[in-house]
Amino acid sequence: MRTLCDACESAAAAVFCAADEAALCLSCDEKVHMCNKLASRHVRVGLANPSDVPRCDICENAPAFFYCEIDGTSLCLQCDMIVHVGGKRTHGRYLLLRQRVEYVVV
Repeated sequence: MRTLCDACESAAAAVFCAADEAALCLSCDEKVHMCNKLASRHVRVGLANPSDVPRCDICENAPAFFYCEIDGTSLCLQCDMIVHVGGKRTHGRYLLLRQRVEYVVV
């Protein structure tokens, strides 16, 4: 599933601007960031195709949904339940937003 543009709320977002904390489609990015010299300096990163989501580090097959900060691994639901039993249940785990970024010049 693609992230929608925060400005027009209809097109798929293609870039993320950290300064504006906004995901924008190319059309809105141009409108927002080309309107003045200051805005044009904002660093933006391209958003990757959602099919390029990270895979589970354990089974290497299923899409990863969780990141364990202690183990430093990305895990699918099934592997997360297998790995994080007993004392490992206390590991800080985070839901992956499944939105990769690509560092490209925009």
